[in-house]
Amino acid sequence: MPTTIADIAREAGVSTMSVSRAINDDPKISPATRERILRVARKLNYRPNRYARALRTNLSHMIGIVIPDLMHSFFAEISMGVEAFSRPAGYKNFICNTEEDSGVEAGEVEALLTHTDGLIVATALPPAETKFYRRLIKGGARIVLIDRQLDGLRCPVIKTDDVLAGTLGTEHLIKLGHRRIGHLYGPGTSNAVGRLEGYRRALKKHQLPFTASLVRGCVYPYERSGYEVMSAWIREGNAPTALFTFNDPTAIGALRAVFDAGLRVPDDVAFVGCGAIQYGDLLRVPLTTVSWSPAEMGRAAAHQLVEMIKGKRGEADGARQTIFTPELVVRESCGAASGVRLRSGSDVFAALKTG
Repeated sequence: MPTTIADIAREAGVSTMSVSRAINDDPKISPATRERILRVARKLNYRPNRYARALRTNLSHMIGIVIPDLMHSFFAEISMGVEAFSRPAGYKNFICNTEEDSGVEAGEVEALLTHTDGLIVATALPPAETKFYRRLIKGGARIVLIDRQLDGLRCPVIKTDDVLAGTLGTEHLIKLGHRRIGHLYGPGTSNAVGRLEGYRRALKKHQLPFTASLVRGCVYPYERSGYEVMSAWIREGNAPTALFTFNDPTAIGALRAVFDAGLRVPDDVAFVGCGAIQYGDLLRVPLTTVSWSPAEMGRAAAHQLVEMIKGKRGEADGARQTIFTPELVVRESCGAASGVRLRSGSDVFAALKTG
């Protein structure tokens, strides 16, 4: 027979109400009593009936994660970061992949909201298109945006400083002596807009002209799009000498196009990506990139969402932003690497390369 709350109450010498309060983290019970009850619950191998709890509390203890690209390790790491926080907090996760399609995103979000307590979303929408999420939030939906934001939306946002990311990547290439620097632009989401602005600011700071023909758009799937755009540039005979890309998958596709054309990296075209994709240091020419921690972003988003679910965040917290500071990771693709410097789990591979 499964262990019941009554069994725990008898063993611990307390009322069933005290057991219920301990299990549900009710502040009306003292920390010492809560810990004693939970210790007995663990001893008796108690497993809460989540379905019954959901009926009582109108909470499912489930979180939805909506991301644009499951094949991109950046978003896989975000999902792992969410789970690293949410699982110990007692939440299960649903993960949906939208393939950067806002129509698919809307359908997934609507479906998930009927089964979860809240959502963490990397939206495919441009910053100004807020109507859909405004309606949901006005109706009581708990939503945290991650990696991308929507203008004026009152919900927490977890992201990097995209303008700084674009500035760092572009300015590094300028300092290496490049003057004809291209940019592969993303799908019009806020992170793509910010990185393009950083690219423009770096050019302006160093008194270089912004040339519209050196900026070309890429769409999902990014590796294929990066390959096609770079191949066209090469065929036209006007490829830039250096390239800063919206994200690392785009850079990887463009790198392959350069290799297939018989050109060399970084001798003919130097590269800086963005987002620190896993194993970017193990590419044929290791990729210089702008980096921050997607896993920590995921943890921060999960923490914010759980606080919202528990009612610990009020109206004043609605538009709170958590901004991660990016940094440049210099490798061989830009032509300036003297070693490999990483911030995350790929350090073991760096050690193998340099040790």
